Amino acid sequence: MNLEGKLLVSHPNMAKDSIFYKSVIYLYQDRVQQGSIGVITNKPSKFTLGDLCNEKAILGNTVQEMVYHGGPVNTNALVLLHTAGWSSQNTAGAGNNLFITSDNLMLEKLVHGDVPRYWRLFGGLCGWAPGQLIAELEGRYPFRAENSWLIAEPNTELLFEETGDKQWKTAVELSSQQMFDQYF
Repeated sequence: MNLEGKLLVSHPNMAKDSIFYKSVIYLYQDRVQQGSIGVITNKPSKFTLGDLCNEKAILGNTVQEMVYHGGPVNTNALVLLHTAGWSSQNTAGAGNNLFITSDNLMLEKLVHGDVPRYWRLFGGLCGWAPGQLIAELEGRYPFRAENSWLIAEPNTELLFEETGDKQWKTAVELSSQQMFDQYF
């Protein structure tokens, strides 16, 4: 089962003390030998793109778009998830006609108004070792409760126009509807 381009949605029974509690994760890489990589799409940080650019001495327009907590892995990495029709020096496909960009030029482009139609910037990633995510989904991973994740097909509105608990609730409903449609 390839999960690239899918949403990984934390199950309502996930422990409240988990970093993934009420999380929606877009999986942009799922490979047998390398494992899985994604970003949490619904947890804004307290920083804006403007704050980040000021810190990095990148001059341009003040951009108030939030930077999101992408996950607990490589928290200094900046990753831009965005729609087609825009690219930078390091842009790669991420499934569903979406793309991931991670380079310094992307920040300069963003603060100068060269932006994708839809986008969200993340600090950090989520990662799973080869076989780990499937084991979690099947309830075989020792540190995760059975049924800790739901899977859903993403849509642009959910990924880029909703956030926080609202995005999570919508994703839970979407995964339930898609599961129902699959079996009935």
